[in-house]
Amino acid sequence: MLRSLSSLCLAALTAGSLLGCKKDCATPQPSCYSGTVVATTCMLGVLVDVDPAYRIGARAVSIVGNRFLGDNVVAVVNSTSLGNLGQVGQQLHFTYTKTPAPTTPTMTCLAADGTTTPVPFVTLSNLSTVSCDSVRAK
Repeated sequence: MLRSLSSLCLAALTAGSLLGCKKDCATPQPSCYSGTVVATTCMLGVLVDVDPAYRIGARAVSIVGNRFLGDNVVAVVNSTSLGNLGQVGQQLHFTYTKTPAPTTPTMTCLAADGTTTPVPFVTLSNLSTVSCDSVRAK
């Protein structure tokens, strides 16, 4: 009886470990992300196409000109703090936090200024143009 109870406990522990791995064994996230500035808009701010290895963004097409922007695009909420780093084509390395979409867009923005589908909003921090190694060092 004790031996079968022991075996049953061991089986339950093993099953629990395997089932519990879904959350604990997820793909580790990097301490730094990289991406390229693909557009600047009045309504959404700077749009960054993030490295496709880390799916934090969404597929985006520009409303104006129907131009494909990328498969992993995010809108940067703190675009004004990027300074000259928000130029189209600029490679960025950063950390981020998810941010809710702004509730009141700027009144001077055109209705057709943005993307054809919604993209996630993020706040960038530890920004660098050099490499993720330099971001980690900050």
